[in-house]
Amino acid sequence: MPQSSNNLRERLIADLPQPENLTAYREETASLLAKHAEALRWDKIATTIFAVIAIALFIWSCYPGGLGSMAVYAFRFGSALFYFITAIYSVQNKVYTSQVATLKEIKQVQLQILELQSSLQNGQ
Repeated sequence: MPQSSNNLRERLIADLPQPENLTAYREETASLLAKHAEALRWDKIATTIFAVIAIALFIWSCYPGGLGSMAVYAFRFGSALFYFITAIYSVQNKVYTSQVATLKEIKQVQLQILELQSSLQNGQ
């Protein structure tokens, strides 16, 4: 069993970029995290818009005016549909936020490993 974990360790270390590319890797990581932050922001905006539409349709169904009972049912069905979509997007957003947080931590650890490797090579 120790042999397989040693192979896994070697494969993980082989996947890391070389310490010479530390600044390029740091910039690449920053741009990747910025892209994910932008995507998270747009997902949150979409979720909020769906929630506002669901609330607006429900409120509109409470004060139908002269639209009739079929319109009230249609608005309430639309409200329920948008509420369901909001719930799905909200869960998706929470999962994606968790994934981005994990990615951020992994990238920070990788950068620390690269900095240590670089300092060890400079010290030799």
